[in-house]
Amino acid sequence: MKLTVLVDNNTYIDQYYLGEPAVCYYIEDGETRLLLDTGYSDIFIRNAEALGIDLTQVSVITFSHGHNDHTRGLQYWSGEIGTNVHIVAHPDTFKERKCGELSIGSPLSEAGLRENFRLTLSSEPMKISDHITFLGEIPSLNDFEPRKSFGTLVDGPACSEDFVADDTALVYNNGNGLFIITGCSHSGICNIIEYAKSVCNEKRIIGVIGGFHLFEVSEQLRQTIAYFQMNHIEELYPCHCVSFAAKAEIHRHIPIHEVGVGLVIDVKYQPKIRTVGGVIQKVTLEDLPDIIDLQKKAFTEVALWMNNFDLPPLHQTIDELRNEYEKSIILKYLSDEGVIVGSVRAHMDKDHICHVGKLIVHPDYQNQGIGYALMCEIEKYVPHCDKYLLFTGEETPNTKYLYEKVGYVVVDKQEMAGLAMFIMEKKNKAML
Repeated sequence: MKLTVLVDNNTYIDQYYLGEPAVCYYIEDGETRLLLDTGYSDIFIRNAEALGIDLTQVSVITFSHGHNDHTRGLQYWSGEIGTNVHIVAHPDTFKERKCGELSIGSPLSEAGLRENFRLTLSSEPMKISDHITFLGEIPSLNDFEPRKSFGTLVDGPACSEDFVADDTALVYNNGNGLFIITGCSHSGICNIIEYAKSVCNEKRIIGVIGGFHLFEVSEQLRQTIAYFQMNHIEELYPCHCVSFAAKAEIHRHIPIHEVGVGLVIDVKYQPKIRTVGGVIQKVTLEDLPDIIDLQKKAFTEVALWMNNFDLPPLHQTIDELRNEYEKSIILKYLSDEGVIVGSVRAHMDKDHICHVGKLIVHPDYQNQGIGYALMCEIEKYVPHCDKYLLFTGEETPNTKYLYEKVGYVVVDKQEMAGLAMFIMEKKNKAML
C-alpha cells in the first residue's frame, strides 16, 4: 500500500502545495486506486495534479464521516475526472448536519450522489480492495473514549443529537499486521484500532495515520498513549484534529511523525509464508472449540467480500456443532506445529447421498492445497454413497473452482437465505 496525503492542515517547508483544515488521502493497493475523504475545497484535485497523481484512475472513494471538512470537496469532482466511481460510506454520512444555524454536513445528498455514482452505504465492514477493509460503524469497546455529541443530525423531519455514529476508518492488512487510516476518530482511535483487530483477526498494529480528535492533555489522552504502548504501535502519524499539546504529549512517550501535504507512506505487503506438511485426522470432541474458532476466521473473510455478516457459519454455536459432531464425520488438517488449520465435514442421508459442507482453511494457510486434500480425504470416509453433494456461493468463485478441480459439477442454482448458491455434485465412481 502506498498512501499520499493530498489534504491536511499542514504543509512542509519548501514544498509548495495547498493546505486546509481537512483530510484527503490517495491510496494505492495493488491495481486499486482510492481516496479516503475529499477535503473541504478543490485543493485535493490541485495538489494531486502538482504531485503527478492521476485521479482518473480512482475507482473507489470512501468517507470517514459526513462533516464538510471531509466531504465538501466531492462537489468539485467532475465527469472529466471520472464517472465510473464507487462511493462507500456509512448510511448517516450524507444526512444534513447543523451546529446551531451553521451547516456542517455534506453539501451533496444521497439522492444526488446516486444519480452520478455507484453508492454503497454500509454500517458493516466490507473489503474495498485486495487488502483494505472499510470498517463501517465502530462499536464502543472501552470506557475512556465516550461518545460526544457534535451538533444536530437532521433525518427528514426528525432532528437528534449527533453522536457521529458514521465515524469510521480504513484498515490495511499487509500480512504481518494492520495499518489504520482514519479521518477524525470521533468514535475513539482506540475503539477503531480494537475493532479493526477484531474484524481482521489480527492483533499486530504496524501504524496509524489520521485525526485522533484529541486536543487537551487529559485522562483520555493518557489512556490512549497507554493503549498505543500496550499494542506496541511504533509508527504514529497524528494530524488534522490533534492539537500541538496532544502531539507533544504523545511524542514524550512514543516518537511521532510529522504529517503534511505530499507525505508518502509505503507499507509493503508481506504475505505469511507457511510450510505445510501436516496430517488429516478425525476431529475429537475436545477439538470442537478450535473448529468453531477456525470456522469464524475463515467465514469472516468471505463475509467481508460479500458485505454480509449474516452467513450461518459465523453464528453457529458450540452446542450446534456438538450436535453435528454426533451425526457427521468431521476431519481436521493439522499443521506441522500441531495446529488445526483446516476442516471439512460430511454425512450420508437415507438416500445414500453424501452431503459435504463447511470446508474451511485458515486465511494464513490458504492456496497451499489443504482444501483440495481435505475434499479428497473426506470421500474415503463415505465410500458407499451414490454421490457427493454440496453448495457454494455464487460470490465465491475461487471455492467453486476448487470443487470443480476435485470433480464436482454444477447441477442447479438456488437462493438460500437470500444468497445465490450453486448446487454441485460428484458421482461416486466406485458405486457405478
